[in-house]
Amino acid sequence: MLEEKDKILLFGYGKYGEKIANRLRQSGFSLYVVDIESKYIKKAKKNGFGNSFVLQDINDDEELLEIIIKEDFKKVFCALDSDEQNIYLTITLKAIFDSFYIVSICESKESERKLKLAGVDKVIDVMEASANKIFHLLEKPAMIEAVESILFVDKEVTFSEIKITNGSFLDKKYIKEIDFKKLYNLILVGIVDKERGERFIFSTKGINHKLDGGDILLLAGFNEDIKRFENDMQKSAIGVVE
Repeated sequence: MLEEKDKILLFGYGKYGEKIANRLRQSGFSLYVVDIESKYIKKAKKNGFGNSFVLQDINDDEELLEIIIKEDFKKVFCALDSDEQNIYLTITLKAIFDSFYIVSICESKESERKLKLAGVDKVIDVMEASANKIFHLLEKPAMIEAVESILFVDKEVTFSEIKITNGSFLDKKYIKEIDFKKLYNLILVGIVDKERGERFIFSTKGINHKLDGGDILLLAGFNEDIKRFENDMQKSAIGVVE
């Protein structure tokens, strides 16, 4: 595990990496930043990360090895902009240094599975991590906009309040019958169950609510996945099956 004062090699200073870097530095870690794009390294240096490197080619094992040996790193955080890059990087690092402790972020369950197969020690699902923060920070849907601006760097990731359509595939179903993550890559944060009034209820409280038309779901995910979910719900309500 990562401990304070550890020297961390962070790969990625893009949509998630910058916030991760700031958090690690605030927590007392000695941090070196590596990215494959010079614009991110330029930004990292501007923000005070002087020990920053550009990795010209993620496939160049010799260049990667030179960076690692130079500073004698033992722990790595993979936060490049794509899951594919983080998976490849994990495979490469574990092949060279099997004893490395590697943490990686991911954006899907499939990527999480691949990262674990590649040998990563800890995987952080960025959507689930955000949902956990919401549980502690969010009191009611009216605060969504404020919390959203704090949690999400990627503008394609958002919260959405969606009203269940009467007669849709969700109507009369119980929450545990619908795997939002598996089917739509969405996190169900909570609901407004009309049978229980207008109070917002966190889904993580463990009650298997029955969903009805008119109930409101609070979902977190990528815009395209939310739109796909809404389209499927509307189609199912009018009997359209693809």
